[in-house]
Amino acid sequence: DIEGRETADFQLNRAWVEFNIPVGLIRAGRQPSHWGMGLLANSGDGFDDMFGENHGGSTYDRLIFATKPVAIAQTVAGVPDSGTPLFLVFGVDRLVEDPRDQYYGYSCPEFVDGPWVDGTHDQYDSRCDIVDIKGAPGRDGIADLTHGYTEEQSGENRPGDWWADGRDDVYELIYALIYKGEDRQMLGSTGDLIAGVYSVNRKQLETDSDVWIVDGYLKFRLRGLLLETEVLHIGGKTNAIAIPGSYDPASGGNPLAKEADIWGYVARAGYEQPAYSAVFETGYASGDNDVTDKDFTGRAIHPDFNVGLLFYDEIMSRVTAATWGDSASGLWSKGGVYNSRYIFPSLTLKPMNNWNVHLAYLRAWPDRPDGSNILCKKGDKAGGKKLSCGDYQAKDDHLAWEVDLGVQHRFHGEHILLALEAAYAETSDRIPLERAGLNPKGEFLTVQSRIAFEF
Repeated sequence: DIEGRETADFQLNRAWVEFNIPVGLIRAGRQPSHWGMGLLANSGDGFDDMFGENHGGSTYDRLIFATKPVAIAQTVAGVPDSGTPLFLVFGVDRLVEDPRDQYYGYSCPEFVDGPWVDGTHDQYDSRCDIVDIKGAPGRDGIADLTHGYTEEQSGENRPGDWWADGRDDVYELIYALIYKGEDRQMLGSTGDLIAGVYSVNRKQLETDSDVWIVDGYLKFRLRGLLLETEVLHIGGKTNAIAIPGSYDPASGGNPLAKEADIWGYVARAGYEQPAYSAVFETGYASGDNDVTDKDFTGRAIHPDFNVGLLFYDEIMSRVTAATWGDSASGLWSKGGVYNSRYIFPSLTLKPMNNWNVHLAYLRAWPDRPDGSNILCKKGDKAGGKKLSCGDYQAKDDHLAWEVDLGVQHRFHGEHILLALEAAYAETSDRIPLERAGLNPKGEFLTVQSRIAFEF
């Protein structure tokens, strides 16, 4: 691969079947998932962004059913089908594989001063005492196990029947309702009106996870006017996020317990014509100024929703990876919009058929500085309240600014894409560049070219 490692000669990433039934469509298998602008579920297919490229996409083992409720009701009533493009979707995702980390939900720390004798030592936990002094099953008041709330698995401690254990399986129930009015007659002209809600209920028995995701999408295009927005919220409870140094309440509570309250949105407004288009975009990904407490409020927008070439995609992805390391890779931004608000105005010129010239400006501000990935400044606030930080090292209000320029051309039936893109960015003193081995002056330049064949 691009990093010089040996890989399989052939890789099958997705394979599914789909077929029509009298009341709708069924799709089953390992398939892509995409909704709206791609802030949450992003298929990662093709080159659908103004700058950059996709890296992975959302893939699920999914069984899904889609139907047109209005058409069914009209058929039952004996009324001709009006062609109303309203779709109702139900589905289920299932993740059945051996997890890297074994979840215990309690810890058995090593006690060096003596045995944990039942009733005489306040740290004694009978779950850590599984054999007696002779090694036979049974408790003798002495701890036998040593592990944390989670423990990385290896071949030696992995049970042979893991595939039959359903408690660690993750499943999602999917509900969606969308009106997909494309090329519809509106106000004496032809335009698009798409609106819908996508909801996911994610569960895992082992970690007592019960999370609800609600994602709303709206797109309106008429006579050159474009309005588009997507808003998502993730809420619920989980014990599945193992973060080093998590807060352990004095009452003996579970340090892995988290209450999620995560928000994100993107909104666009613009004017489009055959020879040019001008769009103003703004977006937000909520942050978390203390990931070790019980409130989990930060999550990056999907990394295949590209905003510029440098700041989010390269700089913040490296800073967050250096901060958290492999043990907490779930907290990396991975190139997505992270803990910030931004504006992203752009201008596109189309001088010839299948030629596009893009020019854009990005500027970002922090949401909830955490003192690690985004340094704190005195007076920082979130939700109208001042944030408490251990150290106040920053003086700037913003995170960074960036200018992007790109030229794209499609030919051979629009199957071949040729692109040349460049960006210049300057970060503020909010970003700890040295931690990731980046230029401490905060000045960055990239020139990228790509050629691709799209089937």
